[in-house]
Amino acid sequence: MDILKLNEVQRYFDESTGEKLSLWFGRYDFVVDGIAVSVHGVPLLLNEKTEEIHFPNKTKHMIAYFVDEAKKNNKPGIELSPKNLENKRFTFAEKFEFEYSQVDYEYIPGLVRPWDEGFLTPVFFNISVLNKYSQHPSYKLDLFSETYGSISKENEWNISFGVNKNNKVIFWLGDLDTLPDSEKYYLRSENIPSDHDIQSEFYDAQIDVQFSEPSKQSATFHLRKELNDFVRNSLSFDLYMLEGEISEVISNLHRPVFWEDKHVGPVIESFNRIFVESINNKALKTDIKLIDATAEIKNKGSLKLFQLWLEVRLSCNNANELMCPFYVLYDFRIITCHLQSLDKKIETLKSINSRLEIDENNEDYELIYDAIIKKLSISFVKMLEETKMLTSVST
Repeated sequence: MDILKLNEVQRYFDESTGEKLSLWFGRYDFVVDGIAVSVHGVPLLLNEKTEEIHFPNKTKHMIAYFVDEAKKNNKPGIELSPKNLENKRFTFAEKFEFEYSQVDYEYIPGLVRPWDEGFLTPVFFNISVLNKYSQHPSYKLDLFSETYGSISKENEWNISFGVNKNNKVIFWLGDLDTLPDSEKYYLRSENIPSDHDIQSEFYDAQIDVQFSEPSKQSATFHLRKELNDFVRNSLSFDLYMLEGEISEVISNLHRPVFWEDKHVGPVIESFNRIFVESINNKALKTDIKLIDATAEIKNKGSLKLFQLWLEVRLSCNNANELMCPFYVLYDFRIITCHLQSLDKKIETLKSINSRLEIDENNEDYELIYDAIIKKLSISFVKMLEETKMLTSVST
């Protein structure tokens, strides 16, 4: 029975390669203790890159049982194709009849909690479900990374969510149960069948089985959130407010695979909305006037206003340097998302390269993308340091 390793702690990633695994229901043939085993429709875990199969704990024990039965009855092999895996329902949010799969809970590693059965069952939703929470002033939607965030309503409730690679939103069934009935009714209207995939930074953070470093752009999201949280706690307002069609923003957050305008543009547009357009202009204007009633804030756009706030509130002598990657991000959006003359595009591209300290004749968008992310992170770290120094002095 070595192939099944019954005492092994199952992970949602391949420990030998670090690759993430996917729940898979295809046909697989193998041999255990001299017994030929053929399974089809049995939940397995697949490394899509290497095509190596891993066994969820429940599948291991099921196969072990039938192999033992075959050996007792002198059978050379078994074929397993189970039916009715989806009949089980859990007590959480029971009357709302959310659609979900017990297979996810029982076979995706890390979710089973015997003392709280069914709590960590993933429930799937259209990504448009998030739009309500980014558009209504009573709600707050925070993005910690590309695939992990939270929603809260004033001081009444807070719930975490994830986004998988298919742009499906995931909540835990037990968390849904804690929400007011009005929210459950709304969420039920956007509920969709499971696609059996909960790989996301949401899963990594909540279940804590993936120990790899977050992507550089995810780290930048975390820094943005850390700065925003610190300003909220120390100065009582938010630097950033996410509004509008947040589903469209989240759908385009993943690092581009191809580096032409049509592939890069939507990602940069989303980044611009998160790091530039979501700047809380109203709060910044109010705070600036508290420090300097004579400050000129009229007709200033988000970036100029943010820069002025750094100068007035934080007394930053290098505010222009700190804001540089934000201006570059805005300009990169222009050349990837809007039609321009060739001469204008070349001129803007040279300016972007120069400010990013790379060869001004560079035309490699991937190099520009990585440089912007790096410099955004550096700026957020320095802003956070300046903010903490200010508040420590004032206290």
